Amino acid sequence: MQIMPAIGVDFGATKIATALVTSQGDVLASRSTLTEKEQGVEQVLSRIANEINTIAQVAEGDISGVGIGVPGLLKPEEGILVYAHNLGWNYIELVEEIGSRLENMLQVRIQTDANACILGEHFFGAARGCKDFLYISIGSGLGGAVLCNGQLVTGANNTAGFIGLYSLDPDGRPDPSGLPGNTETVISGRGLVTLAHELLADGKLSTRMQDSEELSPEEILEAAREEDELAIAAFTKMGQYLGEVWTPAVAMLNPAKIVLAGGIGVAAFDLLVSSARMELERRLTPVSYADLEIVRSSLASSAVGAACLVFAKAGMPPS
Repeated sequence: MQIMPAIGVDFGATKIATALVTSQGDVLASRSTLTEKEQGVEQVLSRIANEINTIAQVAEGDISGVGIGVPGLLKPEEGILVYAHNLGWNYIELVEEIGSRLENMLQVRIQTDANACILGEHFFGAARGCKDFLYISIGSGLGGAVLCNGQLVTGANNTAGFIGLYSLDPDGRPDPSGLPGNTETVISGRGLVTLAHELLADGKLSTRMQDSEELSPEEILEAAREEDELAIAAFTKMGQYLGEVWTPAVAMLNPAKIVLAGGIGVAAFDLLVSSARMELERRLTPVSYADLEIVRSSLASSAVGAACLVFAKAGMPPS
């Protein structure tokens, strides 16, 4: 099936990434600019449209559409962003607002950023052609998405895969979301720092790190790479929590793969997967995970996943 290139956009509170992508997964052009959310909704919407207009000029022929991966709660078929915590946005008719700012009449589709990325992994990434898999992204927060029998699972309110808002311990650590003990308190950049602080306070493990407010995920990762005992223990503990989160999803959905993505998920893949898998296997019977593969994301850009929203709508099969 021959489909014209699509434009993918992935945006969040920090940056707007845009790519012109062929139906073979080749990136013909890419751009990135700061979101600058403090300038307000109108300015950010105009900036997104300007990025689309600019990259569209690179295309030598027609463009099949625009796909946008969005952080937050959506009504994708209606083109509405209901709520995005990290942007501070409420109820925006996103498709209409961006579409009206485009220089060309292009169909715009939106989905959550994780749902866009899982399509990218399905079409061109680490789960190419795989019909049943989970996508888990660990970065500043924790996100997820589900593909079953080749179909994106969105749920009744488009919140399927929102594992960042799931409490491991309702009586546990306080969290800004208002849900004590939720997964992001231990499986995220800030969760990693929290685990390291707790281990530092315990004082039982050797380390070169200092217990200070400046402690960062990057510092902990660097220390773990240098075989720092406490840093490795922090990642091991995060991996155990990750395995706990995976367990009910694997039991109910029986995926062939789990794709681990996000800044921390990719960079610390080797530090997390062993303990995560051990925890998963400790909680499940072997038949549930017998053929399960856990793989690192290989998607070139989150914007590539967003472009796949267009390809999926056109009925294009994965590579």
